[in-house]
Amino acid sequence: MWGDIAIAFLLAFITAFVITPYTIKLAKKVGAIDLPKDERRVNKKPMPRLGGLAVIAGFLVSIVYLIAILGIEGSLNLRNRRL
Repeated sequence: MWGDIAIAFLLAFITAFVITPYTIKLAKKVGAIDLPKDERRVNKKPMPRLGGLAVIAGFLVSIVYLIAILGIEGSLNLRNRRL
């Protein structure tokens, strides 16, 4: 069980790490860029604003992995609910 959770964590990290450059390119292509307009902004150069997509993709990959593995092992029971 804990090994599956560790693998899911690593899958989420690797997925987010790999997809992040593509989300940066996508943000530049669609214009989802935060431009620093005044001195009050923390960022001094344009920053892409679609980084959450990579995090969500990593989360979804890890959840799909866990559901698949727990379903194969028989640890996940979605059909019969016991109260």
